Amino acid sequence: MLTHVQVVHIPVSDQDRAKEFYVDRLGLAVVADLPGGPHGRWLQVAPPGAASTLAIVPGSGDNQPGSAAVVFETDDIEADVAALRGRGVDLPEHVEEMWWARSVRFTDPDGNHLALQTRTTAQQARTTAQR
Repeated sequence: MLTHVQVVHIPVSDQDRAKEFYVDRLGLAVVADLPGGPHGRWLQVAPPGAASTLAIVPGSGDNQPGSAAVVFETDDIEADVAALRGRGVDLPEHVEEMWWARSVRFTDPDGNHLALQTRTTAQQARTTAQR
């Protein structure tokens, strides 16, 4: 059976610039940064302690920079938004309020779509009830 998402590819035009964004600005940790591999360099990052990782790969074919979308979950969206802004991440002025989550959507330097969200109390209750 499937147990979790292992790696999601994020196509970029410049791996060094993307590494600076994902590591220095978003606060992800480098899991691997190795020469070689199918893309010439294997650059893998993840939130500390996460089971799933992001592979920062050169865009090619249908997998072009700006074609990925990733949602990061947080327990404290206000604190994380403030921290990300402090590290120079360009975020919308307001946190979006939806019934299932509170969210902030933004992009990386290549236009890949990213979001930071926290579940609302209503969504947490539904998730718990479904278990």
